[in-house]
Amino acid sequence: METLKLKAEKREEIGGLAPKKAIYKDNKVPGIIYGGKDQPQPIYVQKNELLKIISNEGLFNSIVEIEIESKKENVVFKEVQKHPSKNVFTHIDLQRVVKGTQVTVTVPVVLKNQDNCYGVKMEGGVINHVCKEITVLSSPESIPESIEVDMEEIKTKENVRLSSLSLNEGYDFPTNLKEQDPVLVSVLTARGGTLDFEDEIAEDEEEGTEEGTEETTEGADEKPAEDNSSEDSGEKSE
Repeated sequence: METLKLKAEKREEIGGLAPKKAIYKDNKVPGIIYGGKDQPQPIYVQKNELLKIISNEGLFNSIVEIEIESKKENVVFKEVQKHPSKNVFTHIDLQRVVKGTQVTVTVPVVLKNQDNCYGVKMEGGVINHVCKEITVLSSPESIPESIEVDMEEIKTKENVRLSSLSLNEGYDFPTNLKEQDPVLVSVLTARGGTLDFEDEIAEDEEEGTEEGTEETTEGADEKPAEDNSSEDSGEKSE
């Protein structure tokens, strides 16, 4: 994977009006570098330099070599903050990449063979791309550019969950995400040109009701064990 490059300068003044002055008058964006054994380092990045690197689609799953006063270190972008109503970047968060440790990054979920998807081609279904990006835990040298899902054999009413993906060496998914096992993509049925959302929801609810009924019935068939202690006592007394 290509290493991106960025130049920055140390930020001495923290808080007050200094960051706002830097943003609106000096065309600089304040930020922070954290992680590893070193102390957090406040920085400024030139706005035009930031714009160049942000245009990269794989920014949040790429290693960035940042240079501060001739000192270079590798980081990953964790957050880019922007003013809600103005086209202005207000802050960036960067995490140090430490050799021998893993980093948490967000990568896109890419669908392969959509045109040959069985549910679309043979059954007239529609692909519903539920999760377009996913969090991975990876060593710096093994960060995947994307997570691919092969749609060729997926039929209508079928879901592709996180647990169905095969992992490569070097990265994994966070434990809490694996426990949630989210749906990444599904193929919806379509009738008369309209997606049949309501019918699928109704079927899911009906299946859930049937399962609940079966559990109740099984519980009703079980009878408590009879208490024969009194009979045993009577036999012994005789």
